[in-house]
Amino acid sequence: MNRLSRRRFLQGTAIAMAGLAGCSARSSFPPPDCSDDELVYESDADLDQATAWPSYQYDSANTGYNPEASDPKDGVEVAWRHPACTEASSGAVVHGGRVSAGGLVVNGRTGRAVGGEWDSHASTPAFADGRVYVGAHDLLALDAATGERDWTFETESDSGGLATPAVEDGTVYTRGQFDDPTIYAVDASSGEENWRFELDGESSTPLAVADGTVYSIDETSTIHAINATNGKERWQRSPSPDIERSTPVIEDGILYLGSSEGDLLALNTDDGANVWRRSLGSDSVGPVAVADGTLFLPGPEGALIALTASNGHEEWRRSVGTNLSGPPVVAGDLVYVAAGHTLYTFHTSNGDEGWQFETREVIFSDYERGGVNSGLAVVDDLVYVATAPGDLYALQAQ
Repeated sequence: MNRLSRRRFLQGTAIAMAGLAGCSARSSFPPPDCSDDELVYESDADLDQATAWPSYQYDSANTGYNPEASDPKDGVEVAWRHPACTEASSGAVVHGGRVSAGGLVVNGRTGRAVGGEWDSHASTPAFADGRVYVGAHDLLALDAATGERDWTFETESDSGGLATPAVEDGTVYTRGQFDDPTIYAVDASSGEENWRFELDGESSTPLAVADGTVYSIDETSTIHAINATNGKERWQRSPSPDIERSTPVIEDGILYLGSSEGDLLALNTDDGANVWRRSLGSDSVGPVAVADGTLFLPGPEGALIALTASNGHEEWRRSVGTNLSGPPVVAGDLVYVAAGHTLYTFHTSNGDEGWQFETREVIFSDYERGGVNSGLAVVDDLVYVATAPGDLYALQAQ
């Protein structure tokens, strides 16, 4: 079987199996209150058409910080909850009055589906210049207003959905899955390939793009810094043997990485040299969010830790008593972080605890799914939360 026909066969099989699983969950064993027509609606969310949370962790540098947002300081209530009726791992993005999460696009005010669905609930989309870019089985570019497909770019991957794309300066960056350790740079307007770069091994974490450089970490724990214009490698470095699952975060010329051995590394983006390194315990250290000179990250024993970005000095530490999941995000005076089904907030200045919100579990056949997905979106006084059983919440200030 030639590569193209084999690829299409595997993609078709994966889509068919996903479709069968979805049909099983909806027809034979329908989850309670889970139907595309059963929107839980309390009120319109007060979303400004001009506000946006355009990509995973807000920007292509993965900072997790929206400097334009205010925050619901005194607690939240549900404006609406849209049930997608399928298991999902995507976060949410906000663009042009709409919210996209995985293969779902809804009106950001009402929560009602507005079309534009595709065949992936895994990868968080990215929005730029009137298009939504989706890492499905191929890289898709959709018109953000109509949901119609503008172009499709096929990687060399045989199977599996693509990772969350990064969009910067008219180029979309994505990497292959499983058997395809390649970074692709694609023209955002035409879908034509600009260049490709072969990694030393496969990668499972998002790319970061900042100041004309693409950063990627592969399974050999090697960091590759690649010229975003021509695809030539600027430098590579392996500062630790346990960073293969780290998400690179860039701010003010420093690359921040957590490790599975409990260290946080700060490297110079020019050459990968060490700026500082801090040990935070024996457990894995999660990805950081960075805002106004402070890093926020999940640490050992369910702790959220705030560090000074320039030198790694600990400012405060708070524990929620259970392991935190995914990177924090920051908006206004609050830092948001999830642990299981619960969304927690803390005040950025001193770590004082803010409000909490509990998401629901959903029954699929003979098992339950629950939990907040990585990739919160905070705009205006609104928080959009996507969950593992496919729910999308709009939370607004009380």
